[in-house]
Amino acid sequence: MQADLQADAYEQMGYQAEGPQWRGIFLTAAKELREGVVPAAFATASPDSILAMPIDILFDFAAVHLVGDKAATADLRIDFRFTDTGTDTDTDTDETWTMWVRRGVLNARRGASPDTRLTVSGPKPALVACLLKPADAERLARTGKITLDGDESALTTLAGLLDDFDPDFAVVTP
Repeated sequence: MQADLQADAYEQMGYQAEGPQWRGIFLTAAKELREGVVPAAFATASPDSILAMPIDILFDFAAVHLVGDKAATADLRIDFRFTDTGTDTDTDTDETWTMWVRRGVLNARRGASPDTRLTVSGPKPALVACLLKPADAERLARTGKITLDGDESALTTLAGLLDDFDPDFAVVTP
């Protein structure tokens, strides 16, 4: 009965919210209290959509997965050399980006850095796999999909800083 009252309250707050974000949050909370967590019918971060991201957005996507508390004291710098960034005319081939984690934040900029611990080279699909799942880098290197030049433990460090979260999380229920 208490969950029904909470759901009613969230529903009313949703109906009265001016901002669409708050409306969606309140109505989702009401639905969750009434029906439980409903798994998403589709994935917004499908492999196709991730591969279609421009490189700068790709690093932003990776930054969302960074666990700030774990990365607070990290000082990590890795170059990613994309040997074929795509087939359309807007993308260049053989483009290098420097990614660094410092003070709990992941950043990236176009261009190589002289003080990186590691350079990872390969085609975009392999580098995407390496960036989002650094623990798979050794397997990718063994199969010849990427090359690693430098301190390979940098990827182990990066893997320890990233979270693989469940998109079907509870909004209001424990």
